[in-house]
Amino acid sequence: MTLYRQLMATMLVLFAVLFVAAYWVQFNSTRDYLAQQLELSITSTANSLGLALTPYLEAGDKVGAESVINAAFDGGFYRKFRLELLASQSVIQRENSATVAGVPEWFTSLGLFRSVKFDSILTSGWLQLGKLQIEGNPGQAYYELWQGMSRLLVSFVITFLVVIILLTRALRYLLKPLDQICDQAVEIEKHHFGQAIPLPRTLELRQVVQSINTLASKLAVQFKEQAEAASQMRERAFRDAVSGLGNRAYFMGQVNAWIAESGRGGVMLVAVDMLDDIYREEGFAARDSMVKAVATTLQDALRDFDGSAVARISATEYAVLLPGLEMQELVEVGELINRFIAELVVNPMEREQAISVIGIAPREGDDDLSMMLTKADNALRHARSDRRSSVVIDSRDKSDGMGRIAWRDLLAEALHHGLFRFKVQPAILLASQKPHHAELFTSIHRDGEDYFAGQFMPAVEQFKLGADFDRYVLQQVGKQLEKNLDLKLAINLTLTSISSAPFADWLADYLQQHPLLAGRLYFELPESAILHSRSQVENLLGIVRQHGFGWGVDQYGRNFQSLDYLEALTPAYVKVDHGYTGMVLKEEGDQAFLSAVCRAAHNAGIVTIATRVESQEQVQALSKLFVDGYQGFISPPYPL
Repeated sequence: MTLYRQLMATMLVLFAVLFVAAYWVQFNSTRDYLAQQLELSITSTANSLGLALTPYLEAGDKVGAESVINAAFDGGFYRKFRLELLASQSVIQRENSATVAGVPEWFTSLGLFRSVKFDSILTSGWLQLGKLQIEGNPGQAYYELWQGMSRLLVSFVITFLVVIILLTRALRYLLKPLDQICDQAVEIEKHHFGQAIPLPRTLELRQVVQSINTLASKLAVQFKEQAEAASQMRERAFRDAVSGLGNRAYFMGQVNAWIAESGRGGVMLVAVDMLDDIYREEGFAARDSMVKAVATTLQDALRDFDGSAVARISATEYAVLLPGLEMQELVEVGELINRFIAELVVNPMEREQAISVIGIAPREGDDDLSMMLTKADNALRHARSDRRSSVVIDSRDKSDGMGRIAWRDLLAEALHHGLFRFKVQPAILLASQKPHHAELFTSIHRDGEDYFAGQFMPAVEQFKLGADFDRYVLQQVGKQLEKNLDLKLAINLTLTSISSAPFADWLADYLQQHPLLAGRLYFELPESAILHSRSQVENLLGIVRQHGFGWGVDQYGRNFQSLDYLEALTPAYVKVDHGYTGMVLKEEGDQAFLSAVCRAAHNAGIVTIATRVESQEQVQALSKLFVDGYQGFISPPYPL
């Protein structure tokens, strides 16, 4: 029970006891007073009636005596008058058994007033004339007691209600600082550091509030310092200092992660040999300025390609990873990059020759990293030697498999006929060795052949089918979750859905119709979407949170931006980019970087999950690096 409720209950009980005690005292006092009034009334009536009857009794006038008795009986509220005439041995008696109107019968049956009787002997000298007996009727006393106590009870109840209202407001005002302290403590526990609590007037609470505000500000500073330290360590390990792009180590990690997945795409090497000429003619400063300009141009040219990565791998060469593209599309992107780089040169005479040359290695079969880079390097040499074509592609099979239209038709058929198949892979928590959730993987099965997400997802984004695809997946997932109450699933939303307002409206209706899935269905968003489409992401997350659903960050740590979004958006979990997982068994420097990135999320109270974990040795190493869980082929996917 909260302190507010304890104080409220205690004070209400005390006030109730006080009111009951006061009411009881007043009740007894009133009853005693009315009982005394009843006795005095009977005694006074008996004395006055005796004096009035004596002359008639002396004269033996029974009729006169009876008239006196009738007048007295009718003039008051009595139960019985009885006059026994001793001389004539006759009796005059009057009785009234009527109850008092306006008083409940149960109240009169309580026996609050005893029956009051008064007996007297009427005499004349030494001669006894008669016996007079008067019995009072307590009905009037009951009436007056009922009316008075009813009015008093109503006034007490009204007063008690007024006291409750005033006490509620007073306690809420006085305890408001405590509520703010509790809320701030909960926010601090969740690693949310909001505004400082206003200082209250109460001295004791003022000191506590000052301590809480100081603690919150220090923790906020520490969190930002840790995030900055992680970013700086990541930049030192994987970022080229001059261009701001990734370095060779970063690029190799991204290519290895891509190769581990199935899908199309390729690697291209971009050589800008004129950088050496700029260095010889104008010096380091001019060359570095051109290096940065080329880096910016590459980032702008590749901004719309999901999953792409770009790095500077030597003084004059850049490397680009482009997942999901077909052979012809790779050539088109290469020509686009050449045009953008050519526009950086001011002297139009230099446009007669290619400013940059590109070698492309498309993915074929089981090509590994070494094979991909060798093919790209061979293509780059051919491009340098053959100035007729500044973009050269190295491929054993110049014909591409399915074209773009074929992929679009396949997706349309799969959505219409339900050709999708689902598998799930659990994300295991290190502490309990139990699943935090299971991630959903989708494939298309047609004519005995399987097409995996890495193959068809580029077409989903290219033809803006993401919203239709995600709607289909959510509808199927909802059915599975309703069947299996122990299952918790995470689904990856496409970039098309994230930026689609109609999909956001549909999602709001879907979540409202499935409230029982809250806590069992998570939405994963790539880190790149958070950094590049922040407003759309915040709008979507507002809908997700409003209905009590959770969300997570995929590819955490891939981009060279600040990690401050963790505190602002507070995901339930993050999945460390699988390009870094293989570093856990390498030299200490790489481990330190991975530890810093994971610590930034772990210290924010966010579950940190390493992906693409393949051995128990990796699990043991990850457990020392602020990682809360793991996901990978050590726990292989299984059909849903």
